[in-house]
Amino acid sequence: MRTTSPRNAEILILGAAVPALPEAELRAFCHARETALAPWLGEEQRDHIRRFAMSGAALAARASRVLARALLLRGLSLAAAQTRSFRSEGVRLQADSAGRPVLPGWAVSFSHSGRAAFCALRPGPATNDGPSAAPPRPAHPALGLDAEALDSPPPCGRAFAYGEIPPALSATGQCREALRRWTIKEALLKALGTGLARDAARIFGGRCGGRAGHAALDGHCLRWFLLPCPGHWLCLATSAAVSSPTFRFFWQARV
Repeated sequence: MRTTSPRNAEILILGAAVPALPEAELRAFCHARETALAPWLGEEQRDHIRRFAMSGAALAARASRVLARALLLRGLSLAAAQTRSFRSEGVRLQADSAGRPVLPGWAVSFSHSGRAAFCALRPGPATNDGPSAAPPRPAHPALGLDAEALDSPPPCGRAFAYGEIPPALSATGQCREALRRWTIKEALLKALGTGLARDAARIFGGRCGGRAGHAALDGHCLRWFLLPCPGHWLCLATSAAVSSPTFRFFWQARV
């Protein structure tokens, strides 16, 4: 299989609500989908899911992780239906040493709001897959997705530089602006590949209320976009080399 990464590649974003089920039914939901996904997940991915227990508060988090990976498989199927150049057969989702998703020929990012799971994907650098192909090497992701439910508590004040949240805003406005900026910061950090290992207060989230912007981090030029999503702030960050990105968002009623 060979895939290419055009400068203006379409980015697919999929989301779905974590099922609000009694514990026994949610456990069955996880078990059924983990069994279906097992041949397609690398050992690192399976270990990541198993870190979340099949009971108590961790069960919903486990269901969200399973759901996000099922959304990725659905996204690959959607891409395959669009053009014969995109094929999902034979791919295997793995993880690099930092736990980030690695999928040959694709850039992938997951996010979990507590209420819903999300996945973003776009074609990545060209790869040759076959018997002699080397294992995928960790690469700069240049794709980051973050979602935050609008009624989530705002992040810790240490995540913001002094004066970054305008003091003139009402208490409600400050909470909303903090969540908006946090979503942008986390998407940029995921695209950069560092995650929260970097001080979020040093990431500039653009002007107050902005819906798109640029960021230069560690020599990488990134762009971010806030996308419409009911009940959530949803931000996608990607390389500025993708000059005119287009997005398609799919909300999945059932996965």
